[in-house]
Amino acid sequence: MSRFDDVQQFVREANRISDFESLRILLDGTIRDFGFDYYALVHHASIFQGKDDIIRLHDFPQAWAEIIKSKGYFLDDPVHIACQKSAVPFTWTDVPKIIQLTNRQREMLSAAKAAGLGGGFTVPIHIPGEYTASCTFSTRLGRDVPNESFPAAHYVGSFAFEAARRVMQRMAAKKDPRLQLLPQPKLTRRQLDCVVLAGRGKSDRDVGQILGISDQTVHQHMEDAKRKYDVATRMQLVVRALFDSQLTFADLVN
Repeated sequence: MSRFDDVQQFVREANRISDFESLRILLDGTIRDFGFDYYALVHHASIFQGKDDIIRLHDFPQAWAEIIKSKGYFLDDPVHIACQKSAVPFTWTDVPKIIQLTNRQREMLSAAKAAGLGGGFTVPIHIPGEYTASCTFSTRLGRDVPNESFPAAHYVGSFAFEAARRVMQRMAAKKDPRLQLLPQPKLTRRQLDCVVLAGRGKSDRDVGQILGISDQTVHQHMEDAKRKYDVATRMQLVVRALFDSQLTFADLVN
């Protein structure tokens, strides 16, 4: 099975997820198929804040989780801070290029290695009006980070967060019916055309040439679609449209 097939399978199963335990099981199997050992799907909020609106799923070694809590590392985690500076995925070796590390942050990275963590690949999640979040995939110390899995991991990280987000929204709606999920936005035919081509990796200029419109018009269609879905990036727009069945993976590869 190809990496693309693996992502398709993950998306199909993530669409049926109704609880966090099912998502844990799905992530656990998927990341190992991709060559990673651990995952962390988290909102960047203090562990002492209320938990009703905070996503925090991970399978890091318990010893490392205890160190994070006891040392208060969640307050200035360099990976989380790097997410605030980046809209695209990055490896942990990229972090010093994104932010200037403090001595405490260098200490944290050293402590992570001492706890058995090797390298990592992090997908930032930026949704207007919500906590910054991320999905990180990492390896055990001594194992190489599987570079060939990065494109697939980017999609899986984005889909995993959206699945977790929707589980949380459904749980909140059960407690308070006023919090029911809003009806899905409807993209226009031209907006969908642009989203599909952007999902295939085309630039605004490429999309404009294919559709016979200006790149400025393409940009406007994409921005309007992002506003409808209230997302900050094109990847999140593609993820939401796929989740809502406004487009399919077949659209992205034709």
